[in-house]
Amino acid sequence: MTDETTPPVEAVEPAGQHDWNADDQNLLAVTLMATPAQRLAWLEEALQLAYATGALKPRKFLTQKEWDAMGSSSE
Repeated sequence: MTDETTPPVEAVEPAGQHDWNADDQNLLAVTLMATPAQRLAWLEEALQLAYATGALKPRKFLTQKEWDAMGSSSE
């Protein structure tokens, strides 16, 4: 039984979206249960996809001299 001050669920949430909070919580729970190995595998797959689609460009390896030059700051 609802009183007059409590709007019906349809008035608060758009139709068909009342399960989003539950879906988000389920996704969060599954994500938090993933092992480090599973997370690393997902990251590797995401990077492979990004490189394959051109979303990321391959990076060139830096020489030790280039690396050292990036780390030095003018003091």
